[in-house]
Amino acid sequence: MNNFTYCNPTKLVFGRGVENEIGGHLARLPEAPKKVLIVYGGGSAVKSGVLDRVSASCLEAGIEYVVKGGVQPNPTIEFVRECIDTARAEAIEAVVAVGGGSVIDTAKTVAVGFAYEGDPWDFFTGAAAIESALPVATVLTIPAAGSEQSIRAVITNGDVKTGIGNDFVRPRVSCVNPELFFTLPQKQVSAGVIDMMSHIMERYFTNTSAVDYTSAQAEAALRVIMENGLKLLENHQDYDAWCQVGLAGSFAHNGYFGMGHQEDWACHAIEHALSGWRTDIIHGEGLAVVTPAWMRYVWSSNPERFVRFAKNVFDVPDQENDEATINLMIAKFSLFLQRMLLPTRLSELTNVEVPIDEVAALATARGPVGNLRKLSTEAVRSILTSAL
Repeated sequence: MNNFTYCNPTKLVFGRGVENEIGGHLARLPEAPKKVLIVYGGGSAVKSGVLDRVSASCLEAGIEYVVKGGVQPNPTIEFVRECIDTARAEAIEAVVAVGGGSVIDTAKTVAVGFAYEGDPWDFFTGAAAIESALPVATVLTIPAAGSEQSIRAVITNGDVKTGIGNDFVRPRVSCVNPELFFTLPQKQVSAGVIDMMSHIMERYFTNTSAVDYTSAQAEAALRVIMENGLKLLENHQDYDAWCQVGLAGSFAHNGYFGMGHQEDWACHAIEHALSGWRTDIIHGEGLAVVTPAWMRYVWSSNPERFVRFAKNVFDVPDQENDEATINLMIAKFSLFLQRMLLPTRLSELTNVEVPIDEVAALATARGPVGNLRKLSTEAVRSILTSAL
C-alpha cells in the first residue's frame, strides 16, 4: 500500500425530501453566502418541482439566488464562460448544482473560474493552477458520475474532453434524495450503473500490493450495484434499490476506494476521447463498450488481480488456467451489461463509423494512458479495433 492522506469534507445529506434542506446547509457554511447561482440542465428540474423547492429553501434561509439553466450532457467550456459572466455580474458567493454530473461539473468549473482573470480552460490544459474556488453545493438528480463528492470535473472544448482534479472543487454539501431518480429513463439508469462501477474499477485494477481492505470494500460495492441495478430494470420506483445504488455511486468517486492505490483511468481516457469525438455518446454507454475490450487487452499484466475480481465479483470458479477464468469473467460481465440494455460493441454504440486512429490519438494526446499497463496510441487503437 502506498502512503496516502484521505480527507472528504463533503457533508452528505441523504433521504426523502432532503433537497428542501439545502438552504439551511448553505447558510451554515463558514462563508455564509448571501447570494448563490443555481445551475441546472433541462426542463426536468423545472417540471419535477425540484428547482422550485431548492429556490424556496434558499429564500427561507435568507439567501438570494439567480438561476442559469441549459447545461447539456458533455458540458462545454462555452457554457461555463456564460455562467461565469452571470455569476460575476450578480456578485454571487456560492454555486448550487441541481442535476447530475454534467451540471455539477459545470458548477465546479464556474466556482474555480469566478475569481480567475484568464480563461477557465487554462485549468484543464495545465496552463494555470487552481488556487481558490467559491463554495459548491449540489442537489443530485442523476446518480452516476459521483461528482457530488468528488474532487474532479470534466468539461468539453471542441473535440477535447478532459478534466481537473483539485480539493477546491469538492462540494461542501450534497443532498441526495433517491425519490428524485424515479422518473429517469432506462438509458440513464443503465449508463449510470456502469459509470459508478467504472469509478470503482479504475481504482480497483492496480499493481499496488497489500490493498486488501479497499479491494474487499470495492468488490462488495460492485456486487450491490449490479444486484440493485437489475432490480431497477423491473421497477424504476424501487426506493430501497435506489438507496443502495445512490449511496454506492456517491462513494464510488470520492477517493475512498483508491486509498493507497496507484489508480488506472485508462477506460475513462479512452471513453472521453470517444464522447469528445461525438458529444451525443453517453459516457456510461461508452464505458460499457470500452471496459470489456480493455480487460481483454491488459489482463495479462496482472492476472492475479483479474482472477480475484472474477471470483469475488462474478463468482467464477477456478477454470483450467487463469486465462480461462478471466475470459469467463469478461463474458459474465458483458452479459450483465447486455441485461442492463447497454451496448458492448462500437457498432451498437453509434451508427457512425468510428475513426479509430483519430480517437486513439485524442485519448493519448497527453501521452500514454493507464497504469496497470501503460497504453500507447497503438495500444488504444488495438483496444478500439477489438470493440468494433
